[in-house]
Amino acid sequence: MSTGMHQQDQCQEDRIVQDGVSCPRKAPWSPGVSKITSLLFIPMIVLAVYVLAHASITRLAVWLVIFGLFAYPLRYLVCARCPYYGQPCSTNLGRIVPHLFKKQEGKSMKAGLWLDVVCFAVLLLFPLPDVWKMGGIGLTLLWFGSFFLMAAVLTRLACSVCPFTFCPIGQAGKALWRGRGA
Repeated sequence: MSTGMHQQDQCQEDRIVQDGVSCPRKAPWSPGVSKITSLLFIPMIVLAVYVLAHASITRLAVWLVIFGLFAYPLRYLVCARCPYYGQPCSTNLGRIVPHLFKKQEGKSMKAGLWLDVVCFAVLLLFPLPDVWKMGGIGLTLLWFGSFFLMAAVLTRLACSVCPFTFCPIGQAGKALWRGRGA
């Protein structure tokens, strides 16, 4: 075997194809990224639960069901199909999902990623009327600020280096940070 063919075989072994995109086998982001992005989810969750618990137990229950869908079945559609399954990822889910689901080798992540975006938008917007009623402009700015801080950090530290060109959040993150000269 020639050296060129050996290098090509080695290169192919170092990559995996997911939804038609060639990705490195090792996650492209720093393992510490998941600690930062996961911590930024906490203020959003605490604020939503606090506001909705004061507004209506029924609305809190609905929000928690939506959050449960985001946290569990959508992980099957996204994380269990990810080539970085079991590795540190842009959230702590890369380490948690193997305890929930078997790897779904060769299955598309595209629908799951789009459902993630829709579900996350609902999680953001559902409490908005109650946030406004409870705290006016100040609490509303805090609510949106916590979301946008989390989104900015996630897209900068993870999405901007992620190889998934088919991910809607990744596309937005790459466009945002490329436009900022990052």
